[in-house]
Amino acid sequence: MNKEYGGYMPLELYSGEELFDQYSNANVVRVNCGRNALALAALSVKPRKLYVPFYNCNVVAQTLEKYQITIEYYYLNEQLEPRVDKLNDDEWIVYVNYFGITPRERIMHIAEKFDRVIFDNTQALFSEPVLDNCCFNVYSPRKFVGVCDGAYLVWSGNRKVSDDFPQDVSWDRASFLFKSVELGTNAAYGDSMQSKVCFDDGIRKMSVLTQKMLKSLRYDEIRSRREQNYNVLKEELKDINEFWLPMGEAAPFVYPLFVSKDIRWELVRNNIYVSQWWKYLLDIVADDSIEAKLSEYLLPLPIDQRYSENDMMDMANIIKGFL
Repeated sequence: MNKEYGGYMPLELYSGEELFDQYSNANVVRVNCGRNALALAALSVKPRKLYVPFYNCNVVAQTLEKYQITIEYYYLNEQLEPRVDKLNDDEWIVYVNYFGITPRERIMHIAEKFDRVIFDNTQALFSEPVLDNCCFNVYSPRKFVGVCDGAYLVWSGNRKVSDDFPQDVSWDRASFLFKSVELGTNAAYGDSMQSKVCFDDGIRKMSVLTQKMLKSLRYDEIRSRREQNYNVLKEELKDINEFWLPMGEAAPFVYPLFVSKDIRWELVRNNIYVSQWWKYLLDIVADDSIEAKLSEYLLPLPIDQRYSENDMMDMANIIKGFL
């Protein structure tokens, strides 16, 4: 395209670095969404079988099956680790860093135990990638910052991964981001859901607009705010949270509150919007499984950079009032 001169002033964004520019020894492919990044990793290694957790969004398995990847579901143990003893030759496993709180030592244990792992860090944007020849790392910045599309596939070594895909274009789906600035996220919720429909069209390169937006962010501030908010809820809700795992990783996706009492709609009526993750699992997993308990009772509380520590205190007080 020839350079254009004159005309109106376009949107200006600060031109900094992307989050994964810091890993000079890593390979990075930018695609349109997390599920497609995971599928791209699987297509690159061509596993005889790929183990995936029951406790996950069903569109992940649907995407893998669309690309004719043979999958087998697995249950989690009390530590949210795979109830899989070992992998046979040419088999791989997907491990989800749930809530972005998995301690580093547990991640490395999984890498050593299974050797051939696709780490699903879509809930853990700030989790350091495992740069091992037999590991991939998938990230989804859409869950952490306001962009229309975008995901990263990160790995090390000489393994070839195709990036020969059409370029995504997201300008016509970005209106919900601007709408939410003036009318709020609730008013733009339907628009944001509609913007995801395009991901069903297959793997595409990350849009130019999204990449420019991701280069304009102050990641240190985002990380710090999430950590501070998370720590407030961790302190304020420690006596009522029945969650059984250590919560150590920095800058999580959400604060996982587990209480065996249904207060979800009371929270919604107080403008605390907590979705029920993967309700469909209640129809397909064992009633006494970890997956069923999490699906029914987990409350993923927002801790993101929109909010202050005072906001966290207000939310904690509302929750304690119900419990």
